[in-house]
Amino acid sequence: MGELIRMENFSFTYPQQKKMALQQVDLRIATGDFITLVGATGSGKTTLLKQFKRELVPAGEAHGTVTFQGEAIQDLALTTSAQKIGFVAQNPLTQPIMATVLEELTFPLENLGYSTTQINSRIAELANFLGLDQLLPRAIKTLSGGQIQLVNLASVLALEPDVILLDEPTAQLDPTTAQNFLNVLRQVHDELGITIVLTEHRLSRVLALANRLVVLQSGSIIYDGNVSAGLEKMTALPELADFVPPIPQFFLQHHLETRPLPLTVPTGRQLLAQRRYRFEQRPNLGAKDALVARDDSLLTVKKLLVHFDDQIVLRRLELTVPRGDWLAIIGKNGSGKSTLLSVLAGLLKPEHGKVWLAKQLVWKMKNLERLRTVAYLAQNPTDQFSGKTVIEELRDQARLADPPVTEQQVTQWLATLRLTAVAHQNVFDLSGGQQQLVGLGLALMTRPQLLLLDEPTKGLDPTTKRQLGTILQRVHAAGTTIVMASHDMAFCAQYAQRCTFMFAGQLNQPVTSRQFFTQNFLFTTAINRLLRDQVPTALFSTDVRQTLKGGE
Repeated sequence: MGELIRMENFSFTYPQQKKMALQQVDLRIATGDFITLVGATGSGKTTLLKQFKRELVPAGEAHGTVTFQGEAIQDLALTTSAQKIGFVAQNPLTQPIMATVLEELTFPLENLGYSTTQINSRIAELANFLGLDQLLPRAIKTLSGGQIQLVNLASVLALEPDVILLDEPTAQLDPTTAQNFLNVLRQVHDELGITIVLTEHRLSRVLALANRLVVLQSGSIIYDGNVSAGLEKMTALPELADFVPPIPQFFLQHHLETRPLPLTVPTGRQLLAQRRYRFEQRPNLGAKDALVARDDSLLTVKKLLVHFDDQIVLRRLELTVPRGDWLAIIGKNGSGKSTLLSVLAGLLKPEHGKVWLAKQLVWKMKNLERLRTVAYLAQNPTDQFSGKTVIEELRDQARLADPPVTEQQVTQWLATLRLTAVAHQNVFDLSGGQQQLVGLGLALMTRPQLLLLDEPTKGLDPTTKRQLGTILQRVHAAGTTIVMASHDMAFCAQYAQRCTFMFAGQLNQPVTSRQFFTQNFLFTTAINRLLRDQVPTALFSTDVRQTLKGGE
């Protein structure tokens, strides 16, 4: 395989920053590679990825060289960069610029002067290859997040690129939709021979596709090689141990002698059977699974009805949330979870039905009273920012609390959220994970009785996700009731008390988290799928212990 991209002795520093974002990086990408870039938030993954496409290179001071097919990136013609180097961003909504799917796919081809015949032929072939033929006349705004991300990939493929760069492309997709997207990406790589380079925090599904794992730490590449050996190296590093996916992590934690490490559930199950490894449930499993008392309801929802553009989103939905509960609502993209949370927060009034907080109708509460009682962290926290520094945003929110939060308490919150180092930076200059933590700080600043969270782990690396879970556990223990919508099966299983599934605008009866995930076949944890035949109640590696070593 020939060399496609080369980065030599490359360093990069953002304006007005002393610390280098990338330090003396050497990386070679061959034609046909499928590379996964891994690293904690701030390690330089996105900065590195953007150096490979001329239009995305950020402002700053650079040293070293980056070449594409032997030519310096900065010297590439814009048409060459547009055609040969594709890019798919994390947020599906940031990429489309046209109204319909057909217009979105046509636009890049028209821009580069393709004839009508060429355009029609290429779009027909692409739509059939990706299964988009039924979506071509649809408006972009009517599509689900997964459908939009597939359209984004299609608009890149329309130009027949040599390489596609993807920055956490499944971060905002539910597990099933994410898997479908990655299946398409595998097909694009295997059948079309297109080189793939992507960053990702959720490694469970993507590592089985990659031939190389590149690990970044503090702007430097600390590993570049095969996936299995890279995971073992990551396990030994506290900063990266949480990034190791559940299946290889299980084999490492239980000291099971299998190399290379299994990366998927089927491979893991096969190895357990071949080596005759047996496990049993640990004592006292499920200590947190007791249901909360039901005689003190904080939130009562009756017969909610909401529809948009002739489509029913909430269909006479009903829900009761006891005071002190932690409820996770799980469902596919477009199932209505965000709409429901907006109604619960009093931001959207339904066409029919009522929501009571204790004994008050939510949308009849005065704004200040509602802000102090119900806190809402939107899926995109930047929607709630005013554009000030982190500490100024938190101070403004602190004044709304009753009694007002003191300056000392604001400082304590900065430390708890690990935002002290960026306290005087503008909130829009932060990473996605840091913005999520600022949003959480704003939501908690008024000491709410009810905390509503829409995809709270979206875009968070595993270490920051664990930090978020710890903060929420502390808040919940202090008496705050939590209702969250999430795609993150492992996070819900680990932290929520109860879970429910949302489908066709309605909610199933909530049950304990362990009951929910052990009775599901698809929407469950990787460890449950791995050990279902041996320990059906297991959700995590720590839920079991080994009873029989291989071959005994």
